[in-house]
Amino acid sequence: MKTMREPLIRGTFSRLDDTPVHRMLDVLILHRGYELSLKELAENAGISQKTVWKNLPNLEKFNLVKHTRDIGNAKMVTFNQEANPTADYFLKIAFETPFEEMTKEK
Repeated sequence: MKTMREPLIRGTFSRLDDTPVHRMLDVLILHRGYELSLKELAENAGISQKTVWKNLPNLEKFNLVKHTRDIGNAKMVTFNQEANPTADYFLKIAFETPFEEMTKEK
């Protein structure tokens, strides 16, 4: 079994539980509003493209990822923050948790 590479972005969800889906969520949330190819998503998350293809249906099932268009053979996706009320909670967790960590007294 291959080990995962270090992601370019280490967000809240991957710090809580370092799984491919959490890594993908971190990348999608931090790049919300932008289209990413599945290759870019894999590279930024530090996982293989095969792993992205395997786990993407889990995010699509809950309407967290939106397929925007195809460019050649590349499937472009983005974080779907408009159509899903759960997305608002994910955004809140992703951005308020690090802020709370920074403001805690040590």
